[in-house]
Amino acid sequence: MAILGKENLEAEAAKRAKFRLNHVGTKLNEAELRAFEALVEKRQQTQGEFIRDLIAAEVQRDQEGERPSPEMVEIVAVRLLLMNLFKSQLVTGELLPVEKWDWYLTEVSKRKRAFAADMLASYRKEDGPKS
Repeated sequence: MAILGKENLEAEAAKRAKFRLNHVGTKLNEAELRAFEALVEKRQQTQGEFIRDLIAAEVQRDQEGERPSPEMVEIVAVRLLLMNLFKSQLVTGELLPVEKWDWYLTEVSKRKRAFAADMLASYRKEDGPKS
């Protein structure tokens, strides 16, 4: 068995691929540097760890696609509830049975993220380039 056999070379290349050998950098002004250093110290991380975490989070976010914030999801949920409740209460004048209220809550919980994502996409489309 040769020391530099094909299997050995492939194994070494796979091991090297996991090493952090590539540098990514930027320049900051004094105020930005002070703010950055304070944040890194507050989070008890090194500058490298902090930046690596930021990059990894952005790559993951890009791969998953844009997602609405939790706050937006909850605002959309409240909006859905209000629209449905006002429709049944104000338009028809009927009292809302408890079972119907529970059904609304269940449905809104199931669908709020999809509605919020659709709403976010429509906002992005409206803010896009104008022809």
